[in-house]
Amino acid sequence: MEEKTTFKGISAYPGTVYGKVFRWKQTKRKREDRTDLSPDEIKDEVELLKKGLLKTEDDLADLVQKSKANRELSEILESQIVFLNDPLFRARVFERIAQNNESAGLALETAVSSLYDEFQSIPDEFFRERADHILDIGKRIEANLYPDKLADHTKIPEDVILIAKEITPSEMIQLGKCRLRGIATDFGGKTGHTAIIARNYGIPTIVGLKNITSHVEDDDYILLDATKGILNRSPGIDEIKLAGIRSEIHKVQPLREISDGPREIKTKDGKKFSLRANIDSEEEVDLAFEQGADGIGLVRTEILFIRYVEFKPTEEEQFAVYKRILLKMVGRPVTFRVWDIGADKMENGYEEANPFLGNRGIRYLLRHPHFFKEQLRALLRASEFGTMRIMLPMITTRSEILQTKALLAECLEELKTTGLIITKKIPLGIMVETPACALNLPFLGNHVDFYSVGTNDLLQYLLAVERNNHLVGDLYNPWQVVFLLLLKNIADVANSQKKPISICGEIGSDPMFTAVLIGLGFRDLSSALPLMREVGEKVQEISSWKAKLLAEQVIALAGEEKFDEIEALVLETKG
Repeated sequence: MEEKTTFKGISAYPGTVYGKVFRWKQTKRKREDRTDLSPDEIKDEVELLKKGLLKTEDDLADLVQKSKANRELSEILESQIVFLNDPLFRARVFERIAQNNESAGLALETAVSSLYDEFQSIPDEFFRERADHILDIGKRIEANLYPDKLADHTKIPEDVILIAKEITPSEMIQLGKCRLRGIATDFGGKTGHTAIIARNYGIPTIVGLKNITSHVEDDDYILLDATKGILNRSPGIDEIKLAGIRSEIHKVQPLREISDGPREIKTKDGKKFSLRANIDSEEEVDLAFEQGADGIGLVRTEILFIRYVEFKPTEEEQFAVYKRILLKMVGRPVTFRVWDIGADKMENGYEEANPFLGNRGIRYLLRHPHFFKEQLRALLRASEFGTMRIMLPMITTRSEILQTKALLAECLEELKTTGLIITKKIPLGIMVETPACALNLPFLGNHVDFYSVGTNDLLQYLLAVERNNHLVGDLYNPWQVVFLLLLKNIADVANSQKKPISICGEIGSDPMFTAVLIGLGFRDLSSALPLMREVGEKVQEISSWKAKLLAEQVIALAGEEKFDEIEALVLETKG
């Protein structure tokens, strides 16, 4: 049987590179694991663990200070300090020492492994991919329990493509990234920390390759096409030559220009275009402002569940964050998506057979109006400090919008009794991320002020393909003709209603799709920060009429499932 040469994963940051493999070696420390400690020895191991925890917190605090210039990395480390101090996490380790007579290292490893498995079993991808926090913290504590057992593998000898099962956040931060041409990992997803940090540094990265570490060796030469999410361990000479050209196309320049105002972006024939930013943390707002974004197209308010120790952020905590975000954007519009969470995340011990089709998003919020109204009140109070838009996730019916409006009216009345009268109109919009919502737009238009297309969920619901399931990953293809036709229909209906329509899903950040989206009728995209420049350049490179012609050609090819021809056509289309 022919040996496998190509591997399909998840593109975390685009780019195409050809280079030498460097396998990341994660050292296993030698330690004496015991389960027969005497009472005196238990006291010694408890003291050892306390010192290890204290040293780990000091190390993380030091790293936070060193990475202050990079807000995203700093936030990752700060969240680890919060987790390190979680009483439940600490109790698990200390209990294993006291109750099972285990040595500190063994107790730590067992507790970390158990917590990691629990996080991995959470159906929601956002929380599942935060499991790498637990591994990272465990490794740090163990290094401080047995400092003389650690070998240094953070030095990269030359320009290489790093291959690893997984890389924890602090390992990633400490690596010599100037030597990294690309990264490929067995595990991970598009929103995991390896992907986030790789995007921050502009390193072409593929995650979720499943078993690439067992198929390559140090000093092998491989082709990493992180735009398509494909790794080729035996590329042909023509592919290698093409990689050299495409590497320049995808070379990302850092976005550090200070802007006095939003950048004015127009197509080649002068059609105005809005380019906003998606943000995953409060700290990214400063970068969005400095880079001249027209506003924030998507604030994922679920970020507050990571920031605060309490499981449910209070109204005051929410208000403070929303207010700061609005003030930082100095009048540019900010779209806050209300909690996009589900019962599986919020209710301990509750499990759903299929949470993606279950009690999530607006469904969960309307079933828990007290919890929902806390957020709505916080948003209404903060709206006085900037230009706010509120967006509802997982809409499928008209009644969900009307129920939300009723709750908003109740919140306004409650605030009025406290002496706060909200006078400005706050636009209310919906995420178009289910086929039901997309086809229902003619009947929803009278009740909302704007639409934003969540392409990630819309595609998986339309094609009945779970986007993180590698067994059917090849079917999760945004070039499918039914998806393109649905996007065109959404844009046509919104434009006929004269309702603002934007895209905030992944393809809004993909320069490969920019011209096609313009051709389908979209004039507003919300992009991930590192890709804003490239998306903006693509807008300016093409005329709206040429983009329309391109979209028609792409739809015709998509109907025949000629996906390689589509990508070739998109890459060669100019002007």
